[in-house]
Amino acid sequence: MSTSIIIYSLSILLTVVIFSIYALKKKIKATIEETSDNIIKKIQIKHQTQIDVLEKKLEKYYISCKLDTLCFIGIGGGGCNIVEDISHIDAWHKFIHINSDLQALQTKKSKNKILLGYDKKEGLGCGGVAECGTKLVDNISKKQLFKLTQSFEKVYVVATLGGGVGSGSTVEIIEYLNSLDKEISVFVTMPFNFEGKARNTVALSALKSIQAISSNVTIMHNDDLIKKDGSKSLGIRETFKISSQMIYKQIVNRFCDC
Repeated sequence: MSTSIIIYSLSILLTVVIFSIYALKKKIKATIEETSDNIIKKIQIKHQTQIDVLEKKLEKYYISCKLDTLCFIGIGGGGCNIVEDISHIDAWHKFIHINSDLQALQTKKSKNKILLGYDKKEGLGCGGVAECGTKLVDNISKKQLFKLTQSFEKVYVVATLGGGVGSGSTVEIIEYLNSLDKEISVFVTMPFNFEGKARNTVALSALKSIQAISSNVTIMHNDDLIKKDGSKSLGIRETFKISSQMIYKQIVNRFCDC
C-alpha cells in the first residue's frame, strides 16, 4: 500500500473520530442540560408546592381564628417603634404612626403617618414636655386620624409614657377616638427607673389621665421586661421589641385559640 493511500485513510479515520467526538460531546451537553433543567423544574415545583402549602395554612389560620385586619396606632417615638416592630411580625394589618418628629416618621415603612406640629416643615419633637404633645393634636391631625380609622370599630393604641408626644398626645387622641365610638385597647410602657424621677412622674401623670378615659389599659414596665428576659445588658430598642411581641401575642390570643 502506497504512503499516499495510508495518509488518506488515516485522515478519513481522524475526521470520523473528530466528528464522533463532537457528536458525543454535543449529545452529552444536551443530556446534561436536559437533566439540569429537569432538576431545576423539580426544585421549583417542590418550592412552589411548599409556598402554596404555607399560604394555604396562613389563610386557614386567619379564617379559623377569625382574625380580621386590625388597626394599630403608635404614638410618639417609642409607640411608633413598637408598632413598626409589630408590622414586621405580621404585615397583614393597618399601622398608623403619629409623631411630631419628622425624621423619625420618615424611617417608618407604613404609608399611614400623621405628623403633629405647628410647623410641618420643621417636624421637631416635644423634648419630653407632655404639655407640648397635648397641644399638637389639632383639628387637622384629627381629620387625618378619622380618615385612617373610619373603617375600624376597634383600634389598638400603643405609647411609651414619659416623653412629650407619648404622654401628652396619647390622652388627646384617645379622647378623640372615644368621641368616634371606637372600641379602644391601650398598651403603654412605663420608663426605666434609670431614666429619672422627672420622666417617671410625667409617665405616671399621663397614665392616670389615660385610665380616667379608657377602661382597657394594659401596662408594661420596662424594668420588668428586662427581668423577664434575664439580661442586664438589654437595651431600650431590645426592650421595645419584647413589648411588641407581648402586645401582639396578647391581641392575637384574644381573637383565637390557635
